[in-house]
Amino acid sequence: MRRGVILAFVVGVVLAVVAAVPLGGAANPTATPTRRASASPQASPVALMGDVEAGKKLSAQCTICHSVNGGVGIGPTWKGLFGSDVELANGTTVKADEAYLTESIKDPAAQVVKGFAAGTMPLYGTVLSDQQIADLVAYIKTL
Repeated sequence: MRRGVILAFVVGVVLAVVAAVPLGGAANPTATPTRRASASPQASPVALMGDVEAGKKLSAQCTICHSVNGGVGIGPTWKGLFGSDVELANGTTVKADEAYLTESIKDPAAQVVKGFAAGTMPLYGTVLSDQQIADLVAYIKTL
């Protein structure tokens, strides 16, 4: 009996703590990030919804290397990228879905696009929050 009471107490505390934790560094501190289930097996089971306008603002530092109009740059263009098949340096092809774009921002060397050098892109996953990355992905999806 006592063990059940203790277990119920611990579960209650854990649930209270989980409910109180904010969902990560949103660009707008007054906005409440929303979550949705992701269909991609490589994505986390629950992904943050991105804010297109916040992603567009953040992209200013990215578009030095990535074009948004199809032009050639140091990195692959973002125009038409989302949903396309991307040929990688190792000869495989992947779908440019949310999981791929998120991983490419967090760990650019994980899946290098054919024709581009590994190690060129900084590790923005160590600088940007998960919400900021979701915002960038939301923006890329619109191009």
